[in-house]
Amino acid sequence: MKTFRELSETNKSDKLAQSIDKAIIKIDDNMSVSDFALATASILKEQYGSHNFDSFIKVLKDNLER
Repeated sequence: MKTFRELSETNKSDKLAQSIDKAIIKIDDNMSVSDFALATASILKEQYGSHNFDSFIKVLKDNLER
C-alpha cells in the first residue's frame, strides 16, 4: 500500500506529465528526444541544482525500468 506522500507525489507527477505533454505538443508535436532531454537538463541545472542530479537520475532510471 502506498503512503500518503507517495500518493501525493504520484498525483503531482501525473498532473505535471500531462502539462509537459501539452506544452510539448504546443511547441512541436514531433519534438526530438534530444531536444526534450536538453530542455529537461536545463531545468534541472537552473531550477534544482547539481546536488539533485543523482536522485533525479535514480528516480528516472527506476521508473524507466518498470
